[in-house]
Amino acid sequence: MAVTAHVFPSFSLNALKKTLDVYPGNDALDVLLITSGTYTWGPTPETQTHVSEFLAGDGANGALGEVLTTGGTNYTRQALSGVTLTDSGLTTMLDCNNPTWPAATFAAKYALFYDSTVGGTDSTNQIMCYWDFGASPGVNNTSFTLTISGSGLVTWTHS
Repeated sequence: MAVTAHVFPSFSLNALKKTLDVYPGNDALDVLLITSGTYTWGPTPETQTHVSEFLAGDGANGALGEVLTTGGTNYTRQALSGVTLTDSGLTTMLDCNNPTWPAATFAAKYALFYDSTVGGTDSTNQIMCYWDFGASPGVNNTSFTLTISGSGLVTWTHS
């Protein structure tokens, strides 16, 4: 399965405005999974800054549906653990442990990573990036794991 990752422009802007603080121990970073709907990365991703706006969709394909927390799915939104922020030469990397849902029964199309600290609701939680799985991989009573790249969740190269 090929994953396509996108970083929202609001991620950098909110970090510079100090409304989003990814430094470990400051803000709580979370991930949620989408099971239904279609999201297309369009020409104006800067118009989406909060979880509720992402869940509302891309403006052309309708709303997205989060994986249900009922019916034996064993799904809940997850806090990211092991969050680190490091510099090496001209590269800055935001990294975390692989989020895992044990004994899960669901399928997912997208993963949305966000900061759940500001306000604590979908209309105030600030989005960072999302992954498009290109398909809907599913599991049946087994672990569903998002494997974070060795290059981190988000990496910047400075010049």
